[in-house]
Amino acid sequence: MALGSSLASGTGQASIFDFGALSTLHHDVTNQPASAQKQAEVARQFEAVYIQMMLKQMRQATLKSGLLDSNESRMVQSMGDEQLALQLANPGIGLAQALLKQMQANQPGGADGDGGADGSTAGPGQQALDLAGHTLRGGPPPTEITALLRVLNRNRASDRALAAAEGAPDHVVDFVSQMASAAKSAERQSGVPARLILGQAALESGWGQREIRYPDGRTSYNLFGIKAGDSWKGKVVNVMTTEYENGVPRKVMQPFRAYNSYEESFADYARLLGDSPRYEAVALARDEFEAARRIQAAGYATDPRYADKLIGIMGQLRSSAFEGSAEP
Repeated sequence: MALGSSLASGTGQASIFDFGALSTLHHDVTNQPASAQKQAEVARQFEAVYIQMMLKQMRQATLKSGLLDSNESRMVQSMGDEQLALQLANPGIGLAQALLKQMQANQPGGADGDGGADGSTAGPGQQALDLAGHTLRGGPPPTEITALLRVLNRNRASDRALAAAEGAPDHVVDFVSQMASAAKSAERQSGVPARLILGQAALESGWGQREIRYPDGRTSYNLFGIKAGDSWKGKVVNVMTTEYENGVPRKVMQPFRAYNSYEESFADYARLLGDSPRYEAVALARDEFEAARRIQAAGYATDPRYADKLIGIMGQLRSSAFEGSAEP
């Protein structure tokens, strides 16, 4: 097959779904000048993986027959889907061409890029895909790449369960048990790691013990401290909160959104982070700890130590595979 032959000759990898091959291609492309063949291989691999992820999501949404459903049949079906994805990727659905066009448009043109904070350069002529971390250097990713990377990130974490860390206090265990399912749903919707989502809910609400409430004591179900701006058409509750100006805390009265359930709160948070360009980089972070830094950088909260606090909160959570293996 043309795609398979091209990749085999270029990387020596037997499977286009081997992410080790993607890392090898990342090295080839980011070492300037990258050949047109290497760029085409990267674009084709991304498109093939993207197609396979779409097929996997389709399978998950399909009701199981029961009679023929088994681990063996699912394995065979998965192998068949990989082969189908490979065939569909040649000639493709247009994503590879979009990626290739983006890479070719950013080939070195003689302009010197400015040095970054880490001493590296990433000027307009040196934008490159970072396949290991699913990010882009040298500027914001185009829409097609962003959509692909979000699918990859969602799939990467979709089979991991959340629980309180061993020895955690009872109120932490209860909060995680009650909210973990909603956090996983928000992860699927937004691409933001569920551990970060649950950590933010815990940080903003004091593990559910300092929720935003109406004057009569009723909860607003707002676990994320999302304020009610002019565009918000739902219920509102006004409460005193702490804001930071130039690093100095002060108490101010602010309007906050109110919901009918915790599930609504998680869903609204997922829409906020998933649909806003302001938070686009959060879903593309390498892990939940980098995502915490990015969410502070995007201005989610005014507290200058917000990311540090969030990372500390996440230390009381563990994210492990359903088979029961602990996270490293």
